[in-house]
Amino acid sequence: MKIIADENMPNAEALFSHLGVVELVNGRTLTNAQVRDADVLLVRSVTKVNQALLEGSSVRFVGSATIGVDHIDLEYLTKTNIAFSSAPGCNAEAVADYVFSALSHLHMTKGLNWLDKKIGVIGYGNVGKTVYARFASLGCQVCVYDPFREREDRSANFVTLNDILSCEVISLHAPLTSEGVYPTQGMIGAKELAQLSAGTTIISAGRGGVIDEKALFERSRQLNGDLHLILDVWDGEPAINQKLVSIADIATPHIAGYSKQGREKGTWMVYQSLCDYLSLGDSSMSHKSGISDGWIKSIKINSNGQQEEVLARSIQSIYDVARDDVRLRFKYRENKESNVFDWLRKNYVERDEYNTCLVDVKNEAASALLVAVGFLVNKD
Repeated sequence: MKIIADENMPNAEALFSHLGVVELVNGRTLTNAQVRDADVLLVRSVTKVNQALLEGSSVRFVGSATIGVDHIDLEYLTKTNIAFSSAPGCNAEAVADYVFSALSHLHMTKGLNWLDKKIGVIGYGNVGKTVYARFASLGCQVCVYDPFREREDRSANFVTLNDILSCEVISLHAPLTSEGVYPTQGMIGAKELAQLSAGTTIISAGRGGVIDEKALFERSRQLNGDLHLILDVWDGEPAINQKLVSIADIATPHIAGYSKQGREKGTWMVYQSLCDYLSLGDSSMSHKSGISDGWIKSIKINSNGQQEEVLARSIQSIYDVARDDVRLRFKYRENKESNVFDWLRKNYVERDEYNTCLVDVKNEAASALLVAVGFLVNKD
């Protein structure tokens, strides 16, 4: 069996090589000729899987080690009887870590106290639900907009989009869709952005194209730059809007979900699905063999500080999002790579998730905060 796999899928060779011959490829430039004699295709979000890529090939199983499926022509796969699997929820913890690292950065650099702010989340899938749950556990006033999930889930504080736009912190985690009753492409346009107040924080870590980037730049200009912008996804990736980069507090190359453990979980989930498809039953690989421990096993903190500072210093000891922003700006200035965006993703310096670290803290209130954002806590 021949398995074509994106070279940026961690552990692909280690996990799949006992099932067949694994060939690693550049997912962005993958062609029909490369997959023609393959049986299995394993991709990430940069590969458009459609008729043009697969027609005439021997591919019978497609796996995407990502949560989104907007890069997959599901109708074509169904029509041609090609099995498909993705990895929903694999990077939910990682993206939530990114959100809280960004807020910690704003606290440390701009003095933003956000725990008492009104928080709005857009999208209540696996990622949005995780982000929402962390804010709720912290005791924040949090609401969410997702007209599809609202019909089937009454456990969250669902509100209208206009309600979200009145929030002081807005975290976007919606998929990119262009059809249906509630398309998300361009959902946050000039009309919606006009409702933002000065000082609003926007964290965009879902899909590029949900926000009208030209309108966002113009709204920032109207507010004399008084918007806090954390931008991980971009319309037109791998090209990114350099004007927006210039006004963003944090700009990163679609890596919010790029924790080491999150990416490994994505590969592992697709591996399990392929084993099921091949009727292999329990595989010889254990889940532990596919997911790494963290580099920093434990930290001990002095909890004598305000809540945001306790969180910020603990979070930044594991992941400081500013490092990814600095690297992006430097590489674009250096401009030695033919495709800086993809180079940054391929050569990403992976970080661990908060849940790989045990925090030694004696203060009960600080302990509760750290558990709420995902840390393990030693209370002894």
